[in-house]
Amino acid sequence: MRSSDAPLLKRKPSDYMREMFYTSQPMEMVDNAEALELTFKMIKAESQLLYSSDYPHWDMDLPSTIYDLPFLNEAGKRDILGGNAQKLFNLKPVYAPWKAELRTRAAG
Repeated sequence: MRSSDAPLLKRKPSDYMREMFYTSQPMEMVDNAEALELTFKMIKAESQLLYSSDYPHWDMDLPSTIYDLPFLNEAGKRDILGGNAQKLFNLKPVYAPWKAELRTRAAG
């Protein structure tokens, strides 16, 4: 509406916001599940939200805070719980020794 306030912006601020990453701690649980679901959609949570527990504080968020959300599919939950951070920071996956062995067996 007032492009003169930010003349260097080429897009709407909301377009830039969709490219940013967000963290989940503290995860505010609201009484209105529809509002929470809409917020997740608006920030593209399945690709832009990074799980954060705030461990070891007493009010930490367990992974179930994300995993128990009924409106997220399995892939979205996995991405929020680690996949998005892996992509953002270009991290190689690290597997528990028993999982690494299973993956090696499956590949070979």
